[in-house]
Amino acid sequence: MEVSEVAMRLVRRYWAVLLPAVLVPVLLMAVYVTSQPARYTASGRVVASAAVPRSVAEAAAVVSQVRAIATSPDVVRRGLEPAHLGRDAGAVVDAVTVTGLGSSALVEIAYTDRDPVMARNVAAALVTAVAGQLDALRVGALPDAIQDLNRQLTDLAAKRAPIAAQAQASPQDPVAQNHLAGMDRLIADRTAERDRLSEAAATAGRSTIMDAPAVPSRPDPSGLPGRLAIAAFAGLAAGLILAGLNEIARPRVSGATQVGRALRAPGLGRLDAEPAVLADLGRGIRLAAGRANVSTVVLARPGGPPIGPEVVDRIEAAALRPAAVPARIAIPVQAPAVEVFAGAPGVTPAMTPAMAEPSGEPGSRSGGPARLQRVCALEELDPAAEDGRIGVVVLAGRHAGTRAVDRIRDLAATSGWHLLGVVEDGGAR
Repeated sequence: MEVSEVAMRLVRRYWAVLLPAVLVPVLLMAVYVTSQPARYTASGRVVASAAVPRSVAEAAAVVSQVRAIATSPDVVRRGLEPAHLGRDAGAVVDAVTVTGLGSSALVEIAYTDRDPVMARNVAAALVTAVAGQLDALRVGALPDAIQDLNRQLTDLAAKRAPIAAQAQASPQDPVAQNHLAGMDRLIADRTAERDRLSEAAATAGRSTIMDAPAVPSRPDPSGLPGRLAIAAFAGLAAGLILAGLNEIARPRVSGATQVGRALRAPGLGRLDAEPAVLADLGRGIRLAAGRANVSTVVLARPGGPPIGPEVVDRIEAAALRPAAVPARIAIPVQAPAVEVFAGAPGVTPAMTPAMAEPSGEPGSRSGGPARLQRVCALEELDPAAEDGRIGVVVLAGRHAGTRAVDRIRDLAATSGWHLLGVVEDGGAR
C-alpha cells in the first residue's frame, strides 16, 4: 500500500476522529493563552569580569557563575529586603533569566512580572545584588584581613609607647634599645603587609552595571502561533494513535481498489446515477460474465446492510438491458457464412462453419456458451440454482471489514463460482 493510499484511507475513514483530535487541543490552547494576563520583562546588563574571556568556554563559565548567583534565594532575598518590594524570593528565582552576550563578559539579567513597574524594580534590585556579590567574591577575605592588620598595628603602637619611653630614658641600655628596634621592625612588617593587601583589593576590579533596567513598554509575546502548532501536532498524534489502535482491533479494507487487490479481482466500474457511468458498469459486467461463461450474476457486499432491490434492479438494467446509443454503427458479432465447396482438401461436403467452431475456452462448461440472464443479490439466490453457472460481483463501499472480504473469498473458493470483479458503490458506507 502506497503512502498516498494510506493518507487517503486515514482521511476518508477517520476524518471524524482526526478533526476533533486536532481542533479540541487547538481551541483549548487558544483559550488558555488568551486568558492569561499580560507579562512584562525588564532586564539589566552587568560586566561580570574585568578580564575579557579568551574563549567561549570562559564566557560560558562567567555566565554560569552569574546565573548561580542570580538564582540563589539568599542573594535574591538580600537584594529585595532593602527595596521592600514585597515579592517572595522563591517566586522571583523562578522568573529570573540569565543570558550571556556572545563571548564577552557582559551578562544580561531579566525578570518577568505582571506589573511592568514591579518588573523594573525587581530587576534593578537583582542587578545590584549580583554586582555586589561578584565584588565580594572577587575581593574575598581581603577586607577582613586588612581590618585585622589595622587592629594589630593599633595594639603594637600602644605597646611601643612605654618601650620607647624606657629606651629614651636609658640610651646606653642595649636591651631597651634592642627591644624598641624589634618593635619598630614588627610594626613596619605589619604596615607593609596591610599596604600590599590594600593594593590587591584596589586592583581586583569591580563589577559594573552597564545598562540599568527600565520599565517595559510592551508586554511579552504570548507565542500563540507556536503553541497552537504544538497543540495541533499533539492532537494529530493522539488521533493517529487512536486510528492505529482501531485498525489493530478492527482491521478493515478501504475502497474498491483495496477490496479488488485483496480478492485479486478486477474493477468493473462504479455504481452511480449517471447514465454513462451505469453503461460502463453494465458493459464491464457483461464482458466479465461472457469471459467466465456464466448465466447468473450474484451481487455480494462484504459486511454492511443487505443489498436493496433498487440497487439490484439498477445493475440488472445496466447489464441486461443497456440503453441504445444513437449514431453508433452496429458491429456484427458472428462472422458471415462461408461457403465450403465439396472437394476442398480436408473438408467433407457435410461440414459447416458451426461444425468447424473450435471448442470453448478453458473453464467453460459443457452445453455451449452461456448467456447472461439474471442479476440478483446473494440473499435472493434460489438454493436450487446454486450449482448453476454463477459469477460473483462484489459491491465495495468506502470501508469493508477484512473478515467480511475473507468470507466472500471463501464463498467463491467453496462453491467454485467465478469471482467476476468489484464494483465501487459510492452510496454505501
